[in-house]
Amino acid sequence: MGAAFFALITLSGCLNDDNLIGENCYDEILNNQEELVDCGGPICEPCDPCENGVWDPLLGEQWLDCGGSCEPCATNFNGVIDEGETGIDCGCQGCPACPELCGDGLLNGYEQEVDCGGVDCDACPTCDDGILNGNETGIDCGGNTCDPCECLCDCTNGIQDGLEDYIDCGGPNCEPCEASISWFSSGVQFFGDASASAELVNGNLQVTGVSLTGAQIGFVIAEPADGWYNGLVVPLNPAAMPQAGAYTSPLGDNYTTLFGGNTTFQINYIDPVSGGYVVGTFVGSMQDALGSTTTISNGQYSMPIN
Repeated sequence: MGAAFFALITLSGCLNDDNLIGENCYDEILNNQEELVDCGGPICEPCDPCENGVWDPLLGEQWLDCGGSCEPCATNFNGVIDEGETGIDCGCQGCPACPELCGDGLLNGYEQEVDCGGVDCDACPTCDDGILNGNETGIDCGGNTCDPCECLCDCTNGIQDGLEDYIDCGGPNCEPCEASISWFSSGVQFFGDASASAELVNGNLQVTGVSLTGAQIGFVIAEPADGWYNGLVVPLNPAAMPQAGAYTSPLGDNYTTLFGGNTTFQINYIDPVSGGYVVGTFVGSMQDALGSTTTISNGQYSMPIN
């Protein structure tokens, strides 16, 4: 991925005699372990919850950073169907088209659950759809909601059993598990056909992929306080620092959740050791330094952990 790329998505501050000064909380630079620019962290004033890019219903927000004690929500961004809209916050004059909302991390459009179901988005995972999805560890089995997978100890049965590292791969009997990652951006599907890798570094999980066309995507996820687990969902936005996602387009345009956006990174299965395996999905949006937004959708990865 290159040193510059990882430097971008693993930004962190350090405290020393040179930057323990209050003025640094007004320098319009994300530093000193700030959560957002010039707020949060050990030095600056807490960030305004109305500007943190997170929907905080416990604080009274009606939708993301609006309603309650925040500024009122616009009618085309309030989580309900208003007059003139054909779906939640879509399909009206000045609103986005409903299919455009399938990757924004919010329950809107015609969705049945966040970013899935309805007439526009991919079907929501179930335990009888014949597809490995949700947090299943085998096709329609395992995870938090489906029945446990039965051990048939077969490298072709579509479930993880025996001594397999993952479904029908790895271990002493099956073929090695392959590394793969794919995603859509601007309606184009990209694959990590040049490289795809996962690595545990100082307690952080780093997942990266590079396409043959030069597109690059990467994530840095910190180990939760209660350890890694299947079904982990990590929201990524400027407040999630040092956790972050970043994307470089084939034209060299750089986007990151450190600048803005709202991306969800999910781990459906993980064996969190070197030589283990990790599988999951990602979807959402990222911004560049000028505030332009790109949407990442249908992101999927499955790869050994180096």
